[in-house]
Amino acid sequence: MPKLVHNVQKKQHRERSQPGDRKKFGLLEKKKDYQLRAKDYHRKQNTLKALKQKALQRNPDEYYHAMTSKKTDDRGLLISERDNEVLTADQVKLLKTQDSTYIKNLRNEELKKIEKLEKSLNFKSNGKHTVFVEDEIAKEEFDPVKFFQTDKNLLQNRENRLKLNQLQTDKSLVDRLDEEFMPKEALDKKRIKKYAALQAHLQRQEELKEVEERMDIQREGMKKGDKKKVIDANGRRTYKFKKERKR
Repeated sequence: MPKLVHNVQKKQHRERSQPGDRKKFGLLEKKKDYQLRAKDYHRKQNTLKALKQKALQRNPDEYYHAMTSKKTDDRGLLISERDNEVLTADQVKLLKTQDSTYIKNLRNEELKKIEKLEKSLNFKSNGKHTVFVEDEIAKEEFDPVKFFQTDKNLLQNRENRLKLNQLQTDKSLVDRLDEEFMPKEALDKKRIKKYAALQAHLQRQEELKEVEERMDIQREGMKKGDKKKVIDANGRRTYKFKKERKR
């Protein structure tokens, strides 16, 4: 007997939509959606409650398999190990290049500070200024203040010997001149501080230079191609690559 099919169109039961003034909050939640959300919330709360109860009742001396490979600190907390991801050679080379650039920038900053301190300390040069005269009479009558057109306090300066017209026109130079002729004790303390700072910057610059050279050598060793390790007279390690014919 053939199956009877009811072809009459049934009435569509449409669900209420979100009101127009509340469309910014998204779709209107139906009862079935609320039931799913409530079940999921209560399931998670029950799981958390069970875990808390399990943690309260846990015996710290109870054996578990992970305790053979895990480590704890003095407070009894587990020490988590880092996930050491295996990096490719190109990735390691890129990281070393970035580190080397950072070290180079730090070294450049130290060099600028060293240069600034050296200028402020006015390192004395070892040169001599020889003046030639016509005869012995001119030698006896020679007046260095008049010849150099400067102040008598600046005659001992081998460099930056300012002239009188410069001292009269520029007030900052006069202030600097007054600073140079400070009381000896105050001047010595000030110079000692600057020398100590200069020594610290020089030492840090040398350390950064050594670190930068080591990073450069490591990057050279990671390059592809036939190479041979060479140690120079100073004990520094370098790599010498085999010459390849260029086509």
